[in-house]
Amino acid sequence: MAMSGLPESFLSDMQELLGEEYPAFLSCFEERPLSGLRVNTLKIAPEEAAELLGLTDPVPWAPPGFYLPEEKGLTRHPFYYAGLYYIQEPSAMSSASLLGTRPGERILDLCAAPGGKSTQIGADLKGQGLLVSNDLSSSRAKALLKNIELMGIGNAVLTCEESGRLKAAYPGFFDRILVDAPCSGEGMFRKHPAVIRAYLEHGRDFYCPVQAMLLDDAAEMLRPGGTLVYSTCTYNRKEDEDQITAFLSRHPDFTPDLPALSPGLTPSSLQEGCVRLFPHHAKAEGHFVARLKKAGPEEGFKAYAGAATGSRKEGETRAFLKAAESFLRSVKLPLDPGRILVQGEYVSYLPDVDCLRPGLRYLRTGLLLGQLKSGRFKPSQALAMFLEGSAFEAPVALDSEDPRVLRYLKGETIESDSGEKQTESGYRLLLCGRWPLGFVKQDRNRLKNMYLPGWRMM
Repeated sequence: MAMSGLPESFLSDMQELLGEEYPAFLSCFEERPLSGLRVNTLKIAPEEAAELLGLTDPVPWAPPGFYLPEEKGLTRHPFYYAGLYYIQEPSAMSSASLLGTRPGERILDLCAAPGGKSTQIGADLKGQGLLVSNDLSSSRAKALLKNIELMGIGNAVLTCEESGRLKAAYPGFFDRILVDAPCSGEGMFRKHPAVIRAYLEHGRDFYCPVQAMLLDDAAEMLRPGGTLVYSTCTYNRKEDEDQITAFLSRHPDFTPDLPALSPGLTPSSLQEGCVRLFPHHAKAEGHFVARLKKAGPEEGFKAYAGAATGSRKEGETRAFLKAAESFLRSVKLPLDPGRILVQGEYVSYLPDVDCLRPGLRYLRTGLLLGQLKSGRFKPSQALAMFLEGSAFEAPVALDSEDPRVLRYLKGETIESDSGEKQTESGYRLLLCGRWPLGFVKQDRNRLKNMYLPGWRMM
């Protein structure tokens, strides 16, 4: 081990890669790493969020992103629980930004957990089209699911599958694919020194075969004319430029396709179509991004409309609509019966894209509306986060400083203001400011807490 506990092999590689810039790079390890926050544009405009949270330093390559110069306790703020923002390393925002998502497209995030890039893509889709977020690890996929639902993304399908099984199910299906591949993590050595232990255990090139497989499988799932973005948080050339060079030799129908770059994104001199982030060039940790285009027409499929296919029965749909009738009268939530999927006691609202395939393991199929038990409907936490505050007829609107907000987030029963009228269904949407936190069920002046137990503030 060398200075600051950095591996000798890593320092030797960086000196060869950077040449005369190496001392400047090395000096960055004596500086404090920066944190970032990305505004959820599905719920609030970046300008309003910046004023609300006191943010002044935007991330140049990600317009909804801001630097956090110091610990502001924002993961304990009610607005975090309202899904107004996602805490994310600034360099990690570059991948989804370069993906170039447009509303209405079909997007795959192949290695999506814990969800930073997926939630960024979901916001860029603006509720239109389809996001398929996948992660092979079931434990990591649980964090991904929470973040998708917390951000209020309703047009996402979550899978927990090997890339080969997805490839067989979705040949030539997606407009854009992000492969944020597992890697040696050298770019995070400054911020998370614990990563060094895994690096020393596995070696520098441990993930190269996996990365190549993910890229090849992604190539088959991309439509002609589609965009493929590959990213890592490492400096290792074998995992970065060499991986792209080898991919292009295997897939001559792909070409480099970088747009105009924002300040801080450094074009790679080793392979066209690639950019790097270095801490001595930008306020960020280490990151690598390559953007490639598959040969074919610029425009994608036109016939996107049509509900996702699943095992739907009209009788089950009618039973749900009857059980939820009084609740649906209280909320502006137009539902197409053809997109309602009842699976056991759970009711989902499918994306308006034919996207479900038999034999795959789906953790979520669109927006979870709620549960149906003994003819009664219980709305879900995901539905609460999806709704706009103005969509509910009689919400419980609390100021962010109201002590009942924190009590609610901790799972406690709270009291309503005197004189408030109970809705017919008993369910009400609780707001912090104008943003939903979850549902309550009213019993006289008591508001029974329905906040999801696994999300509660500890």
